[in-house]
Amino acid sequence: TTRADGSGTDSRCLGSARRPRSLALNLATPSSSSSLSYRLAMSPATPEALRSELKLLTGRASAVLFDFDGTLTASPGETAQRCRKQVELRERAPMLRPRLGRLREAGLLLGIISKSSECTICGALREAGLAELFHGPLVAKAVGFEGKAGFILEMVRKGDLGPLGDEGQSQVLLVDDDILELERAKEKGIQTYAAPKEGGLQEE
Repeated sequence: TTRADGSGTDSRCLGSARRPRSLALNLATPSSSSSLSYRLAMSPATPEALRSELKLLTGRASAVLFDFDGTLTASPGETAQRCRKQVELRERAPMLRPRLGRLREAGLLLGIISKSSECTICGALREAGLAELFHGPLVAKAVGFEGKAGFILEMVRKGDLGPLGDEGQSQVLLVDDDILELERAKEKGIQTYAAPKEGGLQEE
């Protein structure tokens, strides 16, 4: 589905979609060193207090939506060039692939929501051999008044992320390096996980 502003959801370059089953995840708390059973197996550790506050899950998750620039790739969107995105994702693929695979095996729906274009995202995913791991929606050019949170709420309402029921956004996790996007999502009841300020998601 494409919006009038050119943004929209698509899965043509991603793997075949299937409805997720809910997965109860072990939660990290400020007073505990235990974290997600998977921690996305990629734990962003930064000294920023706010970023730390935005990387804890608060409940069950059925769908995970990843930002592209600065989260899956290493360079934030404002600094990355299209050709460099492909190079970075290809270089990071050996680290990302097994971890994304484990999330898939756990029954989570994986998608991408990004301000980048569909062409850029799909090209980089294919080049890196990661396209088949993302079987949920691809939302490209995700720029709007409510930020990515607005797009997520619309997908939940339309059932694009599976039958999540009432307050379904609480079962969606947004993984992003943009603090503003994460704050907006948190305000709407969406779970958030902050990637590092620089370098994208990292190995533990």
